[in-house]
Amino acid sequence: MALIKGFCILLLCQFLGEVTGRALLLPVPGPVLGMLFLLLGLMLRGRLRKRLLPAPDREGEGVLRIDENADRDLGQRQLARALLRERVPASLRLASNGLLSHLSLLFVPAGVGVMVHFELIARDLTAIAITLVASIAVTQFVTAWLLQRLIDRGSATPSGSGGKSPSADEVSS
Repeated sequence: MALIKGFCILLLCQFLGEVTGRALLLPVPGPVLGMLFLLLGLMLRGRLRKRLLPAPDREGEGVLRIDENADRDLGQRQLARALLRERVPASLRLASNGLLSHLSLLFVPAGVGVMVHFELIARDLTAIAITLVASIAVTQFVTAWLLQRLIDRGSATPSGSGGKSPSADEVSS
């Protein structure tokens, strides 16, 4: 029953995204809008739960307490786990984990499409290659810039490492 409930939530968000995209004539695909609706719903649910339920009632649902004396990395990992467990319902987690475990099958139609339209792709191969290289470069630049900003912000906080940048092991974990 939980799996069906999780799939219904996912399909409802996709449906809302499709309807919104078509009604507003947005150039964004419906599933992308559906993911935004799902994200907003989970964020709203997390905030409502924090306001409505006192902390002792939430302990039994897998919320981890953060030990303030623990190592900084361990605290960040516990915080991330606590945030994820608190806001994602079990039914939705079950359905999404099932889909993610078979994610490679979802690339089969795209691969077939590439093979079917290979002549069309070959005709515009130079433009496609330039676009891919430029988008990868921009993505890596933005990711590196954002990561550096987050590292700088983390070291500037009073609970940070005192102005010292974390090592590569700390960043990767």
